[in-house]
Amino acid sequence: MLGGPGGLLSAGLISINNLRDREEDASTGKRTLAVRLGPKFAISIIWLETKVAALAGLGWIFYKHPEWMIASAPVFGLGLRIVWGIITTEPGPGYNRLLALAGVQLILFAAAFHVVAALIH
Repeated sequence: MLGGPGGLLSAGLISINNLRDREEDASTGKRTLAVRLGPKFAISIIWLETKVAALAGLGWIFYKHPEWMIASAPVFGLGLRIVWGIITTEPGPGYNRLLALAGVQLILFAAAFHVVAALIH
């Protein structure tokens, strides 16, 4: 339950970076998914990575530990902002801020998880 969201958020960082650099990567022969399948697909992947990471927190209910869902709050909140920015901003240098927010999102997820662990146990 912890590795999945953390991995998806890390993949989201790479996906945002690849979308931002798509044109340059295409001109130098790099074959990232953003280059191969286009910006719409890359945006969909970023959306999926972010939303699945946020919704994975609901899985703690099945393990009878709903308090652990608190760790998903930063993922959900910042995830909305990141996905909105990806959808409404043209790929390019403007994505640097979104890339930084994705990094903050990953750090806050880890920090929130540790805070919950310290308070509960």
